[in-house]
Amino acid sequence: MKKIFLAFGIATTIFIGCKNVENKENVSDETMETTDNNVVDSHNSENSLDWAGVYEGTTPCADCEGIKTVLELRDDKTYTLSQTYLGKMEGENEFVQTGNFVWDESGSKVLLKSESDTLQYKVGENQLWMLDSSGNMVEGDLAEFYILKKTLQ
Repeated sequence: MKKIFLAFGIATTIFIGCKNVENKENVSDETMETTDNNVVDSHNSENSLDWAGVYEGTTPCADCEGIKTVLELRDDKTYTLSQTYLGKMEGENEFVQTGNFVWDESGSKVLLKSESDTLQYKVGENQLWMLDSSGNMVEGDLAEFYILKKTLQ
């Protein structure tokens, strides 16, 4: 008889301890919110990555050997973009632009604004993906050449 009461007591303790609580309180902090068992993660490239720095790569070029691209993003949301057209004559091959950039609504892309154009880059861990004019990732055989890697400073 003692064994039955003991087994019943253990079963009750386990049942109560494992009972699923149906109404959870809302929990929020700077980066996570829990509401009715749904987790919303507000981490993005802007607030989670060490994005400021210098990025380099050589992008494809239709009439030259490639475009050596160096982009510096600064914490004050300014940038310097240097593009050197490889295989072109000195003096006609380097273009430098500076300006301000903004983050998109999702905090995952930077938009470099200039007088004539807006360039877009998706920001990842120690790299940037140059996006097409519609803000989409470049796909196909040359896609890997549209990635700028962060340099050590």
